[in-house]
Amino acid sequence: MQYGDAAPDFMLQTLEGQPVSLYQSLQDHRSVLLIFLRHLG
Repeated sequence: MQYGDAAPDFMLQTLEGQPVSLYQSLQDHRSVLLIFLRHLG
């Protein structure tokens, strides 16, 4: 991968449990908040 390459598309789940494509959300100009949690145990 190189800087500027497109990120791979993957499916996300809304708070309501509906699957949504990250790529499609960005194409529709929707705001997307990604939260990455790391288990430190």
